[in-house]
Amino acid sequence: MHASTDVAPNADDVTATWSFRETLLAQNWPDSEAIGIIPGSNKDPGEESKASRDWESENNRIFGVWAGHDRGGYRFPPFQFLKGGLVNPKLAELMDALARRLYLHPDHDKSGWERCFWLYQPRGRLSVQALALHTAKFGQVQEDPGRFAALPNDARTPAEVFPDDYQAVIDLANEDADQQASEVSMMGEAQSRGES
Repeated sequence: MHASTDVAPNADDVTATWSFRETLLAQNWPDSEAIGIIPGSNKDPGEESKASRDWESENNRIFGVWAGHDRGGYRFPPFQFLKGGLVNPKLAELMDALARRLYLHPDHDKSGWERCFWLYQPRGRLSVQALALHTAKFGQVQEDPGRFAALPNDARTPAEVFPDDYQAVIDLANEDADQQASEVSMMGEAQSRGES
C-alpha cells in the first residue's frame, strides 16, 4: 500500500495486508451478479481489464475489487451506493481524485485493492471534530469552544464518511494527491542538484 494514511498496515507486512483484505471481504460485499454488471466483467484483472473499464464507463464507474474467481470475481464496496441502490453520482469525482496518485491510478491498481485500502483506512482528518473545525466559520470556535471539544474525535474511514460528506473525502483525496506531487517535485529538484 502506498497511500499516506493515519493508520495503515505496514506495506511490507504481507500478512497484515492480507488480513485486512480478508476482513473487508468478510463483509460479503455484493458481486457482479448481485448488482447486475454486464457479463464478462469478472475477468481476472491480470488477464485484461477492458471488461472492467466497460462497466466502469457504462455504469457510472462503479468501483470494484478483484476477489478471485472462487469469490465471485469483482466485489463492490457498499459506500458507493445510495440508499436506493444507485451509484452515488460523486463517485466518479472521487475515483478521478484517487487516480491522480500513481499507485491509486486504475492502470497501476488493476485489482482495485490499493484504492480500497485508501478508502478503508481510518483518517484523523475525517473525525467529526476535525470536519466541524475545518468547516467552522471565522470566530465560531472562539465563541463556543466547548461545542467543538465535545465532538467525537475518532478517526473515520473515507468509505464511512463518503455517503454523508462526499466533498470531505474528495478533498482529502485531492490533498493527498497534491502532497504526493509536491514530494515528487521536491525529490526531483534535490536529485537535479545532486543531493541524496
